[in-house]
Amino acid sequence: MRTINITITVLCFMCTFSCKNKTTTVEEDRSATKTSITKKAGEIDHYICFRENAIQDLEMSVSFDTYDNALEVKYKGQVNVMMLHYVDEVIITPGKPATKTIYTEVLDGQENGTYEFTHSGNWDYVRYIRNSDGEEFNFTIDHDQTTRGGGYRTTPCY
Repeated sequence: MRTINITITVLCFMCTFSCKNKTTTVEEDRSATKTSITKKAGEIDHYICFRENAIQDLEMSVSFDTYDNALEVKYKGQVNVMMLHYVDEVIITPGKPATKTIYTEVLDGQENGTYEFTHSGNWDYVRYIRNSDGEEFNFTIDHDQTTRGGGYRTTPCY
């Protein structure tokens, strides 16, 4: 029994250590020189801009790390960002590259709502469910605001 406990402890330690050190190297072309930038999990790499499908002026900016993990959300007109915490990810269409990733929004230490990010091809959708009244909002990527030079933007949408 003691051997099993030690084995589990070592495996948890190894998993924690390896997850915290994920990095990727991104080559950037700046004028005539190339520089290498190391990005880590949890550091902002890019932003995606979204528009609510039914409410014309409701827009949000979401930051992502290099592994496409959502980090923060900020609505147009807001001053502060709200942190997102990963909950789960599921493949929603086997055989096709479509996934749904679920996050909770935390504001002032309180869970404010749930975001469901769906990614399929070059389309991204978000369903937000507000905890206070259960109201749902549905967003779609705004490609015109999001894409810059053949990739995602590296600055916030607003």
